[in-house]
Amino acid sequence: MSTLESNSKFSLVSSGELQVSHVSPHKRVIGKVFGSINRRWEKHTVVLTDTQLYSQEKYGIFSMPIFLDLIQHIDVVTVSTWEPAINSAVQLRFTDGIVLLQANGPYERDQWFHSLLWKFSVLNHKKSLKMTSCPEIIAKELKSLVKIALKSQLHDPQVWTDCLVLISNQLNHTNSLPPNALEEIIEALGPALIQLNPPTPELCDFFSRYCRDGPCAATAVVVFAPGVHSILKHNVDFGKYTYIRTFARDFIIALASQDACPESLPCFVHTMHSPGARCPHPRVLPNLMAVFLAAIWSAFDTKCSYRRNSSVNLLLGSNRTEITNNKLPKEKVTNCFMKMIELCATHEDWVKEMAPLLHPIPFPEEALKFPPFVMGMVNVLKRFAGDQRPEVRECLFPMREGKESWIQLIAPDHNCCPDDGKTFCDIVRTLLERASVRRKLVRQLAHSCLDAFRLMVIRGDDFFVRMLSEMLESDVIEDKDQKEQALSTLCSNTDGARLYRAMCDRQAALCNLAQLGGPTKLTMPAHSTDTDVEKVLSSGPFGNLEKLSLAFTCVTSDCARHLVKLPNLQHLNLWCTQFGDTGLCLLAEHCHRLKSLNLCETLVTDEGLLALTELKTLTCLNLNSTKLSAQVFEELVNKLPALASYDIRYTEACQNKEGTYIRDGQPAQNGSDKHLQAGIYDNKKGLVDGPFLKYSPIPDRKHDEGDKDEQDDDIPDNDVSSQSNHSAQWNGKSLPTFTLRSNRKMGNKSAQKAAAEGKQ
Repeated sequence: MSTLESNSKFSLVSSGELQVSHVSPHKRVIGKVFGSINRRWEKHTVVLTDTQLYSQEKYGIFSMPIFLDLIQHIDVVTVSTWEPAINSAVQLRFTDGIVLLQANGPYERDQWFHSLLWKFSVLNHKKSLKMTSCPEIIAKELKSLVKIALKSQLHDPQVWTDCLVLISNQLNHTNSLPPNALEEIIEALGPALIQLNPPTPELCDFFSRYCRDGPCAATAVVVFAPGVHSILKHNVDFGKYTYIRTFARDFIIALASQDACPESLPCFVHTMHSPGARCPHPRVLPNLMAVFLAAIWSAFDTKCSYRRNSSVNLLLGSNRTEITNNKLPKEKVTNCFMKMIELCATHEDWVKEMAPLLHPIPFPEEALKFPPFVMGMVNVLKRFAGDQRPEVRECLFPMREGKESWIQLIAPDHNCCPDDGKTFCDIVRTLLERASVRRKLVRQLAHSCLDAFRLMVIRGDDFFVRMLSEMLESDVIEDKDQKEQALSTLCSNTDGARLYRAMCDRQAALCNLAQLGGPTKLTMPAHSTDTDVEKVLSSGPFGNLEKLSLAFTCVTSDCARHLVKLPNLQHLNLWCTQFGDTGLCLLAEHCHRLKSLNLCETLVTDEGLLALTELKTLTCLNLNSTKLSAQVFEELVNKLPALASYDIRYTEACQNKEGTYIRDGQPAQNGSDKHLQAGIYDNKKGLVDGPFLKYSPIPDRKHDEGDKDEQDDDIPDNDVSSQSNHSAQWNGKSLPTFTLRSNRKMGNKSAQKAAAEGKQ
């Protein structure tokens, strides 16, 4: 009688309550008929082991255990048509009779049938393997067992465990197998077992040996690839199961050693990542990095080799010592895994995860002194230096005080420097190009690599001469002795001495400018250019200047190099100018006394706005109509403790996906809160009544030509004969004044709107 459908799945049964009956063999029909009528059934709690069936009650049929090796055949048969309550049972045929096992239902009956069939097959294969030493028969029996496991309807981990234990024991006691038999075993075991369950230590050793020394390594690569993919995509405790990590290491080395197919390793890495921009498997990169680091340590570290091999020997058994002590050549390991790590660094999402893993330099000293290894890491470090994300570039600098970093490792004054500072120079140049706050980066370089800079200056490198001069001018060298040594080194170079004299002249002019005083407020006329600003600031003393308005001028980021010379600048208005990120970064580096900044309708983006986090004294900020994102706005609010008021209207940060304006990252609660929906908020006063930045006439100011605000033309005026002085009121506080013109309409709607609001 047939069992349930072939797609039914069962778990391996170990015990259960069954109705048991013994049937004596009858050759005549009448004997079979009377035997079925007089059949006696016993109720037992039957236990199934690897070798026998026994009952916990121990009476009747099960007064003695039934050994599985005595069974001749197992099947499901119809018991009797005279017993409608009992339709079929599992039949165990022996030489002296038949034992029937009746379960409570068809599903439980078939579960017992497949469990008995599996135990019976494993026992028979064990007997066959013990009786032969022929490699061909061994390969045939192992392949047969794997096929039975694949075709079985039992979906239980114990099935694969039994199969792996049997194969591992056989491989452990087999001294040598011919290449064709090995290839047959590999082809049978690889895709069937490794993908479904982690292999045993013996099986991993067998696969590792085949990857390292096998005559058909290409076959091993094809067969093992799906299994290795499965291992790397799942959470595997490589610290506990080191033999699986060793197997993955040997597979990657075999993959990279294929001369016939040099694209095998790149295809493997890109397949593990998937074609998308982001890897869908979060465990792939950590597992690859674990295999990579373990391979480097096993190849270079001689101090821990005995301890590491001892722990593996305890796990694998003392008779496997010769396998774990098989040390791979340094050149082979370095070439393979440095190529792999460079391929991993080509994926942007993996770079962000790799950087913190490599930040503490987790390699032995012997590897760092090996030139091919350091040269291989250079490409990865260049990838880190050129990344747009600051957290990735930060991994080149020390984790904490006294900890060595990658930037120090490749410096020309370090004994691990691979190319006399060429790589160091390239990485420093790249870091300076990517840095949003140059002064902060220069301070980090001075703190960690000052001796390297001095050495390059002594060797006559023009780039480092300029950099050392910038360090001295920016006053980022804190230690007095180091500052004097850097100064003497700079003056030892001809160009350095010239730069130092020019720096002294600039410092003297700046000191004179600050001492001579000058006005506290300055308003540049509309359409003024960078050249005009330079002429004005260089024409007289402006050391006391606190408020500067460049609103509605044509200035760009180039004027920032003149603005940073104002030591007391506190309020700056750049409304409706061509000011961009470069100038904003320069202001954030030098103008640390700024309290209010108006960037309304400028060209600044998130890249430059992030630099504002250095201005800890900033209290008022206008970012109306800029390219401000919600993420950067949240960071500004969190990192500017003194920020009391801001305007983010007409920006991405002001609206969520539904179009509702938000404040402090929270959407407006109701439509009646018009000021909140307008993106206007004061952290101290709560909701602000009216526009964040409102331009209105000063009531107590006397005008020679009458009150121009009563005219129909409310457009800013730049004509001297028709000037009307207005001051910017920022939450009730006076900001730098600027000139309004009335004889020419500007094409700026925001200006017209602001003027109209001020008039009201």
